Amino acid sequence: MERSCHESAPLLGRVNRIAGQVQGIGRMITENRECPDILHTISAIHAALRGLESKLLEDHVRHCVTEAAADATQLDRRMEELIALYKRRLA
Repeated sequence: MERSCHESAPLLGRVNRIAGQVQGIGRMITENRECPDILHTISAIHAALRGLESKLLEDHVRHCVTEAAADATQLDRRMEELIALYKRRLA
């Protein structure tokens, strides 16, 4: 599935914010900031990544899997993708 610019913009916004937070950790280390401050930022990055992951998974199910429902072979492939994603998430 190809994303439209309208769908990509919010995802790219999230990625850019996450990238800024990661760069901020480097600055914090350079500035000898307190460990709890750095760890708090790392925790925020984890939460932001989980949010991005959740949104992408939701989009995948709502669009890719739903579109594949009309073709049994395509649906099987999409279901295998979901199962593989789930298993990797648990590992």
